[in-house]
Order: sequence, then structure tokens, then C-alpha cells
Amino acid sequence: MSKERRAHFNQDPVAEVRSIPSPASSTSSLASHGPSTPPPLPSAAFSPANSSSSLSPYPHPRVYTPSPIPQAHALPYIPPAPLIHGVHLHPAIIAPNLQYDLRFLPTQSNPHLSPAILAQPASSPPLPNLGLRVGDLPWVFNVSPDAGFSPGKACVTVQDVLLAIHYHLRTAVKSAEYEAMGKSRKGEIFRQFEHRVGSDPVQRGKGLRRIDFLNGRYRAQGLIRAHSKDGVWDVVIH
Repeated sequence: MSKERRAHFNQDPVAEVRSIPSPASSTSSLASHGPSTPPPLPSAAFSPANSSSSLSPYPHPRVYTPSPIPQAHALPYIPPAPLIHGVHLHPAIIAPNLQYDLRFLPTQSNPHLSPAILAQPASSPPLPNLGLRVGDLPWVFNVSPDAGFSPGKACVTVQDVLLAIHYHLRTAVKSAEYEAMGKSRKGEIFRQFEHRVGSDPVQRGKGLRRIDFLNGRYRAQGLIRAHSKDGVWDVVIH
């Protein structure tokens, strides 16, 4: 008789990325496979107001969509306006230039960026921190310079941004955050969890991660100006 598989939660996960560990310390891959059937899930409506206290106080993010106005001819790509007057992002991380597979650590081949570009400031003028939000996820997190990858730098680099996104999505999900979702949404999340961990007991024991909320959208196309006025940049995913 087979045992029923269930997701486990970390009761006190790290709410935001503060210190980015070395890639050498991350030996497990997020991508693994294995079929399973999710257990019955209770129904609950999602609302940032009734979710965990660790959630950001910022308004619920909107989903980025292209202009619905039909065009007779394709228009040239125009970089988004800066969030703050006079502040621009590095061209390598502006959507749709990035094309980064979020399941894996950023390297020279993922995305295709040279070490010289990865070491450059993520913005002009250089900033000591950047607020980011991935897709339509409810969490906002802060990116700060990491001495391990940007020695002597007091500003956020391209490498800092990519690593912060990757490790933010590896953060464990609290039980209350999962239970705040509706029944169908919880089913999607659990299926993504089962697809990711497969039969790996180590990954299964670590429980749900924020990447399980992306519904299989693992490619970050880059950053755009946030629709809201809360001082963050949105990571466009596909």
C-alpha cells in the first residue's frame, strides 16, 4: 500500500533576501520530475490582507500585459520609463532582454551574460538597494549588494539582482500563505510542487517553495517599471 504524499511547510521561512549564499553551497536542483495526485484541498479566497503577517504591506501587484491597442505594424521596443526620475536599469536586465531560467543559479550561460556585465551596476546611477516583485506573486523583496559577489561595491550589481531573484524563489512557504489561496489555486501549486520534487525525499522534505507558485513559468524576461507607486520593479516571467 503506497503512502499518501503531502507537502510540508517551514513555519518560519526567511521573508526576504538579505544575504546571498555562494552558488557552490547550493548543490540541489529545483528541476526534478515525478507524478502524484494532490490531496483534497479546502477552499479559501486569497487576499493579501488576510494572509501571513510576513507578507509585504504593499498593494497586491498587477499582472503586466502588453497594450491592447491593435497596431498595423510591429512597433520598435522602447525601454520603460525610469521608476524614479533619472534612474535607469542596466540594459541586460530590462525586459525582454534577460531570458533567465529561474530554476537554476545564474551563470555565464544562464542567462548569456559575460562576467564583466554581471559585475556592472544594475542601475544608473548605482543604487544601494532595489525592490523587486516576481510576476503576480504577493511578495516584495529587497536586493542589496553582497560582498561575496561584489567585493568593495556599495551598489547593487546585475549579479546581485539575478541571485536575489533565484534565492527569493527558493524561500519556503508558510502554511498560512498556502491556505490563503483558493481551492483551484492550491491544486495548481501542489501539482507544481509534485512535478518539481518527484521522488526526491530531500526536496520533498523541504516543502513548498515560492517557485511552486509560478505555475510552470520559469523564464524571467527581465524587469519593467512597476505599475503601482510602491517603488519596486516587476520581474516579467513567461
